[in-house]
Amino acid sequence: MHSDTSLTSIVDPVISLVPRAELRDTLRSAFSAEQTAVESIEEFFRMLPSAAWSRDLLCTFAGSWKATHLKMLGIYGLSCRLQRSAGGAEDPDRSNLYLAAARNAATSYEDLGLDFDGATHAELYDDFAEALTGGDLWTLRRFRLPEAHRFSRWCYRNMVVEPIADGLLTNMFSEIYNHGEYSIAQPSADAYFQQHTRLTPQERRKAITYIAAHVEDDTEADHFLVVVEALDRYLAAAKTQFDAERASSVFRTYLGNLAPVMRKLTEMMRTELASGRAKPLAASGVHA
Repeated sequence: MHSDTSLTSIVDPVISLVPRAELRDTLRSAFSAEQTAVESIEEFFRMLPSAAWSRDLLCTFAGSWKATHLKMLGIYGLSCRLQRSAGGAEDPDRSNLYLAAARNAATSYEDLGLDFDGATHAELYDDFAEALTGGDLWTLRRFRLPEAHRFSRWCYRNMVVEPIADGLLTNMFSEIYNHGEYSIAQPSADAYFQQHTRLTPQERRKAITYIAAHVEDDTEADHFLVVVEALDRYLAAAKTQFDAERASSVFRTYLGNLAPVMRKLTEMMRTELASGRAKPLAASGVHA
């Protein structure tokens, strides 16, 4: 649990495991340069358990946060692109490209429910969102912020349209960022459920399983490292050097595109507090 720890301090030990020094430095520099964006993300999760929010706000959070995660389709598309490239290559490039595709795809094993009796992360997210909002109203498109939709489309396009290296850099950064975000989200969400709902301990555990599944056993950290390997293998096959400037642009744009989603949600919370619509520390369930 990382309730009093910064997102950057959580990801830094994992970044230290990256073999390539230039990539390590580029990752750290991106988090540092976008510190304002990181702080806005942290601020949302600090505020989340401070009051019982309206159902509309909770639905907007659930619909928008989902749009910033669950990228299996883009990841699959990226692996397909790598496999297609491998089909026209000769060894050892062929082997490197197939292995890059396999390593990239490995980041979705848990998402798809492999080795977990087919329980997908999409289903776990539904459990989280329904416990948070009291139903499935959150799935309506009107509860997905435009900022969240733009971020989701940017990630998808990077993986399936832009150069393959950009796709791998996007997936890589997604994994290291998620490691930090889920680590601060878990205590925040658990506190919200404890303080503002009537869920039993067993129901709370079920509700936060989606988040916990990404934190326990360092799932996202392991995913990050396999995409690092995928990038190395792709660059070797493509006879291309690591481009620190391009990587920095992808990493910083990721944070810069995501932060407005969390800022908007935080603004909505502040508005509810100012209007009296939110109920600070009221153990009273989900509100309409």
